Amino acid sequence: MNMSYSIDLKKKLCEEICFNHASTLKTAEEYNIPIKTLEKWITAFNKDKHCFDSKIEFVNDFKVINKVPSMPDYNELSNNELKKLLMKKDIEITRLKKTIW
Repeated sequence: MNMSYSIDLKKKLCEEICFNHASTLKTAEEYNIPIKTLEKWITAFNKDKHCFDSKIEFVNDFKVINKVPSMPDYNELSNNELKKLLMKKDIEITRLKKTIW
């Protein structure tokens, strides 16, 4: 089963483990998160402390906070899910190219 977790939760747990030395195993058990999933978040967090931060943008002088989308674990996706994701990314790339040109 592929669960989706908020970036706020990921950031909170990584900070708790990395800065406050909370137990990774106990945290995983407490939040019912697979240990391997939590370890992947911690690895990403150790590489970039801002990987789970919100992205702040200004649109027409208004502050807009967009959540940075978390990357899916491609190893846990089925072939159909991978195909759909690839198609979405192809569409996004095409749209981006149109705005640039």
